[in-house]
Amino acid sequence: MLVGKGLYRALLREAELLPDSRLSAHYTAKVRTAFREEQDPESSERALRRIKRAQKLLRHLQAANEGYLHSIMRAYETAYGVRGKVKHAILEPFLEPGRRKSTFPPALAALVTSSLAHNSRAPAPADLLKPPLLPERADPTSEQARLLGPLIPQRIKAIKRRFWNMQTGKVFAPVSIKVLQGKDEVDGMDEASRLLKKHAGLKIAPEHLMKGWTRTRELEIKSTSSTPKLPPRRLQTAEQRQKRPPPLPPLSTRRAFPDDARRSLVPAFDTTKWKRPHVIRPRLLRRRVQVMMQKMPTLTVRIPVPGDDEMVQKAERKKPKQKEATFTVQLSDKAAGEKGRYREMTEEERWWLEKETVPPLKIKEKKKK
Repeated sequence: MLVGKGLYRALLREAELLPDSRLSAHYTAKVRTAFREEQDPESSERALRRIKRAQKLLRHLQAANEGYLHSIMRAYETAYGVRGKVKHAILEPFLEPGRRKSTFPPALAALVTSSLAHNSRAPAPADLLKPPLLPERADPTSEQARLLGPLIPQRIKAIKRRFWNMQTGKVFAPVSIKVLQGKDEVDGMDEASRLLKKHAGLKIAPEHLMKGWTRTRELEIKSTSSTPKLPPRRLQTAEQRQKRPPPLPPLSTRRAFPDDARRSLVPAFDTTKWKRPHVIRPRLLRRRVQVMMQKMPTLTVRIPVPGDDEMVQKAERKKPKQKEATFTVQLSDKAAGEKGRYREMTEEERWWLEKETVPPLKIKEKKKK
């Protein structure tokens, strides 16, 4: 069992072998921060718990390097903010205004009621005002309230709190926020942060907006191939099959396994979570990025442009009525899935369609005597 410096070096070695530079940088910084932070004197039970947590991370990185899709996806989602502490930090400006009274402000309501930002069936907008968990006695004018008495306010508050926690826990974090003023997109992070705070009530730091934009552009580049798209393999020529990019070198040539650094937990092959390891090719990584982008919605905030009536009111030194911002949730065009619209037919689908539409052979029927 690895402990101490051996465990630290093994973690750094596995982090550097990850197939993506952002994954390597994220896990390298995570390991160094966890091992270098000053810890208070702790009991042996707590120290053993920290060692087991580090060994679990080591097995996770080893599985990702060996080609297990579950570990590769988990590493991508953790590094890009789909899960973990980064996700909670992204959602915090949306949750903070309504946490105290368990309400859904407009920005949070747009995320909760959107099927693109919800990992299960999204509730209807009316359910946010009156949760379906509320019994009939919550209405003082109902027949149940007349017979059994109205529900106490503490009970109503607890039901609303449980519904709020349940729905906000199922929301995907909007990794990128696009700000539109009229028909023009706001490119400056300081100006976008100011407009979001003024019109949408979202207190998001400018550097966090820039990180989201950079992360989205980086993923869109990684989800596309720089080489020309080839037809299906059955329709490829011999020259086109030779252009297939080679896989990454096997792990046996990339690292040497000490006896104590080998995986102590080999996943079972009969489970759907692990299955069998795959050969890590650029195409496999592109597909993983496209699948991950299904969980990374983009929140578009439309800021109203001041009209002529507001200009007149400002000239007359009257406080103009502030228009509210509108919110739209959408996915990137590079994400996997249909995204609610028709896509162009691929060469393979066209090939199968032409095959199915071939006229059948006419069979001559024998004449009855």
